[in-house]
Amino acid sequence: MPDPTERLHADQPMGGVFGFFREFGVRETIESIIVAIVLALMFRAYEAEAFIIPTGSMAPSLQGQHMDLECENCGFRYRAGASQESATSQYRDSIDSTFCPICQYRTKMDKRKADHKSNNGDRILVNKFIYDFSEPQRYDVIVFKNPNNGKQNYIKRLIGLPGDNILIENGDVYLIDDTGDGKPTKEITRKPPRKLRHVLQTVDDTNYIGKRLKVVAWPSRWQSFGNEGNWTIAQSGDHPSFHSEATSDENWMRYRHFQPFKQEWPEINNGTIPKRFEGAKLPAGRLIGDQYGYNDGLYRESIDNDRIPDQNLGLHWVGDLGLECWTEVKSSQGQLLLDLVEGGAHFTCTIDLANGEARLKCDDEQVDTKVTFRDSAGQAVNEPVAQTNLRGPGDYHIEYVNADDRINLWINNRLIEFDASNYTRTGIPIPTYSQSDPGDAEPAGVGTKGADVTVSRLKILRDIYYTSVKRGQLSNGSLENETGEDPTRIEFFQQSPESWSTPEAQSFFRLKKGQQDPMFQLEKGMIADQDQFLPMGDNSPRSLDGRVWDGDNYVERDMLIGRAMLIYWPHTKNTPIKYFPNFERMGFIR
Repeated sequence: MPDPTERLHADQPMGGVFGFFREFGVRETIESIIVAIVLALMFRAYEAEAFIIPTGSMAPSLQGQHMDLECENCGFRYRAGASQESATSQYRDSIDSTFCPICQYRTKMDKRKADHKSNNGDRILVNKFIYDFSEPQRYDVIVFKNPNNGKQNYIKRLIGLPGDNILIENGDVYLIDDTGDGKPTKEITRKPPRKLRHVLQTVDDTNYIGKRLKVVAWPSRWQSFGNEGNWTIAQSGDHPSFHSEATSDENWMRYRHFQPFKQEWPEINNGTIPKRFEGAKLPAGRLIGDQYGYNDGLYRESIDNDRIPDQNLGLHWVGDLGLECWTEVKSSQGQLLLDLVEGGAHFTCTIDLANGEARLKCDDEQVDTKVTFRDSAGQAVNEPVAQTNLRGPGDYHIEYVNADDRINLWINNRLIEFDASNYTRTGIPIPTYSQSDPGDAEPAGVGTKGADVTVSRLKILRDIYYTSVKRGQLSNGSLENETGEDPTRIEFFQQSPESWSTPEAQSFFRLKKGQQDPMFQLEKGMIADQDQFLPMGDNSPRSLDGRVWDGDNYVERDMLIGRAMLIYWPHTKNTPIKYFPNFERMGFIR
């Protein structure tokens, strides 16, 4: 049976024959049957088409050719892009090493191992009929014809709509409305909560602490660093758990981004803790950057195996963060507290365990910016309130996210609706630090007051950071460095909170911020087919999308093919049996 799928370019065109089944027989037969059944039954009322993702510009949402690996140190499972690997050579252009995005442990590739061989990209179904009956929506994942080569199909996320004036700033997307009075307004765009939840990327997870880090007594990223709490850490199997007894005071534990540097691993492998942790006082936490484990691989032809590679922890500070925790509440009263910091402003959620009421508050007194929560009518709300199902003793899964100038809270997978969750802020958020308030050096916290609580697992998440690089700017930078500054200088500021108050750091963090002029102006055509749309990839540092195309920066309506709907066949895991499907990645595309 012939393969019914088309090759879909997520990025630049790839040379040679890409993505066709490496193994024939059972796998090809099963996949072809599945495609036929899905096309015939699921989309009987629609026109649908199957495509293959070859490259990684939409990672982690959609995978191109990649490897699915388990870190040999901490056990975290991650994916590394391999779309540049040569299918005709065993060594040249193949991946030499990858690095775990949590612990930065270097895994040397051995192509004799099954999980060190690259997998084909995701196979997806595209609804080609949907935009005949409904308008494209911002943040849809769309498939379209390459404006500069109509024979190529591209896939990206829809960022700009017809008539939009788009500005990319601080990793977010803004709409500029010039009313003609010389005072243009700037409004942030917000991802729908279900899409936001899908694109968040893991920064840290207490279920994955490297065994080599345990040997050298690597400090926990979660602690009561000051005298602000009585949280205790216990080992529960291979993972730590955190417990706070009921007291009349607020008890906090906070997160510091103690991620190992690549250059520190020779010391760690020798059983020695790096010098920055040798003193009695722990160092302040570094900033969280837009690191992509998917991009963090080294190809054989481009490296010196004796050279320790650059740290590559992300060249842009990401302030849009999330906190995820699994908690056991043993009290019928008291409070559970959640806190996220961005630009020195504390966004705190207080949940009353007696009645389930959740209350938001922003403490921004220590910074120049002013944060105001606003309801759907645009009216200011001092302390937004919501009713939750977190009431009394029980086990609760909590997700608390500050992204796109909006607070999102899920409890046991249910989105909690506050009377105001969007906010506006004056000024430019830049990282802050002081001895009395570490600010962005401790960007997340969990606290209790009068409650007995055990937390069995904690995760730190981050939002997509869209880099603000345009065509013509690549000569003094790259897609991975929007400021064009020396990476060594960037790294110094990111890991040195004591420097954040200096004029040099303040100037750096304000680069390309506070602008009012749009980067892209999209026309609403005289006829619908001339409407213009701006697409961008989720893997912003590696996506050759509308920001940097040589021709037009936009896609006209008649170039739209449809909306990506379903991952019907990701790569196989080959466990517990050969060709075993990776069911966890099958599902609708957000």
